[in-house]
Amino acid sequence: MVSNGATLKDGVIMKEGKVLVTQQGRTDSMTQDMTLTNGTKITPAGAVTMTDGKTATLQEGDMLSLSGRLTTAAMKAEQDSLMTMSKDQSKGKAKKKK
Repeated sequence: MVSNGATLKDGVIMKEGKVLVTQQGRTDSMTQDMTLTNGTKITPAGAVTMTDGKTATLQEGDMLSLSGRLTTAAMKAEQDSLMTMSKDQSKGKAKKKK
């Protein structure tokens, strides 16, 4: 079992070159092929085959939910920057009390 304090979300993640699977708060290294609930298949090397036949390889920080939704590290970074930008814009539009 891999433990580093914080609990990862349930799913499959590529971290430090290893494919880790978290289920019900328990994280372990992937040792055999796995089929997710939507039919997406993933190997311990990080090769992903989607239900439509498209393939991908997990990169550092990429996450695949147990339902088969892929979130790449680049997508997470983009979401974080968009959220930060929207927070900054809302601060400037607030009405000031006189």
